[in-house]
Amino acid sequence: MMAEISHGSPLMIRRLGALAFAALALVSSPALAEAPACGGVDLVAKIRAERPEAYAVFERDARAVPNAEGLLWRIEAKGAAAPSYLFGTMHTTEKDLVALSEPARQALSAAKTVVVEVTNATGAATQAEIIAYVTANGIDFSGGGLEGFDEAQREEVGRRIAASGLPAALAASLKPWFLGVTLQVAPCETKRIADGMRTIDLQVETLARDAGATVVGLESVTEQLDAVAKTPDETARRMIRDLLASQTASEDLRATTLQLYRDRRIGWYLAMKGETFGKALDVTAYADFMETLVDRRNAVMAERSQPHIAAGGAFVAVGALHLPGPKGLVELYRKAGFTVTRVW
Repeated sequence: MMAEISHGSPLMIRRLGALAFAALALVSSPALAEAPACGGVDLVAKIRAERPEAYAVFERDARAVPNAEGLLWRIEAKGAAAPSYLFGTMHTTEKDLVALSEPARQALSAAKTVVVEVTNATGAATQAEIIAYVTANGIDFSGGGLEGFDEAQREEVGRRIAASGLPAALAASLKPWFLGVTLQVAPCETKRIADGMRTIDLQVETLARDAGATVVGLESVTEQLDAVAKTPDETARRMIRDLLASQTASEDLRATTLQLYRDRRIGWYLAMKGETFGKALDVTAYADFMETLVDRRNAVMAERSQPHIAAGGAFVAVGALHLPGPKGLVELYRKAGFTVTRVW
């Protein structure tokens, strides 16, 4: 899924792409009169009910992913007066999730420093930076964005772009990486974010500022969008074709990852394979992309956040898919000498 363009991580594409798309939609087309209803099928539940043997294999592989379960982790540093916490967020507007769990709220309320991916992501300055970046790096008016797609695919791309609030004709002028972003995010979420509805990550930052905590960012907008924009065109086009293979791909991605998040099993996502869940949820097929989008960023996040953790009393809130796996933040913090324990 390609977080918050990849089939390697819709969670990442929601963080990296949804704000960019929403910002562009606000300045390029009239807002949709009404947010489309969010649909989609939880594919994990579907496989469990319809193909129990395939589900059993998936569950076995998922449970083998290091630190696959849990959204809140306590981090203890030698000499620190207070523990720090690592919390996995998701770029979603679902109200029950935006409200935050009681354990997460308690840990956040005690924090002196709150560390997020990008600070003030919905502020005017950040939005202007996003629009400038997309204009310079996401638009190609030569019309090559749909190169290699047949007429039926072009029409379907236009239909889905229109459903998200941009003119269908603009599809051909979007570079492949950005076109993939627009198709990855469910239209209902795009509309909600464009309308200013609060997401989990924004809720964390807002509560932190209200409590008087110091809020610091781990990445710049340019660094985040660069992680997606550098996707090779052919890789992005393959992702787009995989999405087009299903009429409900973006909605199913959303429903599936939301349920994994609610179940606090987001690391299970890393065990998904195409033969069980379809191409739109085939993580293994995009291992090189995941390396760029997740693993390399994990290393940067770990390095930049460690001074705050060492000082104690920090609350690190980043996309949940950054936590699990052998190269996830939980393992990276342990390798750095911290004691990391799952709390919730």
